[in-house]
Amino acid sequence: MKHLCSEEITAWVAGERRAAAERHLDECAQCAGEVVNAQNAIALFGESTLLWSAHLEKSVPRGRAASRGPVRFAFTLAACVIVALALSRPAAPKRANSGEPFVAFPYVAPLAPYERAQIQRMDIPVAALAAAGFQLRGPDTAGVVRADVLLGQDGRAYALRFTSQHDWSLIQ
Repeated sequence: MKHLCSEEITAWVAGERRAAAERHLDECAQCAGEVVNAQNAIALFGESTLLWSAHLEKSVPRGRAASRGPVRFAFTLAACVIVALALSRPAAPKRANSGEPFVAFPYVAPLAPYERAQIQRMDIPVAALAAAGFQLRGPDTAGVVRADVLLGQDGRAYALRFTSQHDWSLIQ
């Protein structure tokens, strides 16, 4: 006599009732015992699942009150860090509201309309300005002048505006 395989026993326990399997279970006590054992194992598993979920339900606190403490602490800590970073940043340098306009560098083509530009404050040697084509009137060519320089995206200087009090003037 051929016994039922594990797949056939599982199918029987799951509810698939085939006539051949039913006849075999009526005749074979060993296979009928295997079916009963499988049904008991599934029932025990179901009971243990219910017991475990009941245990977890008791051990985990209900509501959000228990989880709010760590979350509040984390938000408070993050807020303190943000405030500390904001206070530790140095103040932005004051922009010079110079009444003087930018003066284009001689012999340099103007900035293209599509080109990005930036203004950078520099200490420029007077001799370098004279070499760039500016005619300056002042006491000493070894001096340094502080100026805002208009730079193109390629780093080329297009214009400048004096920002410091100086004894220099451009000859128009």
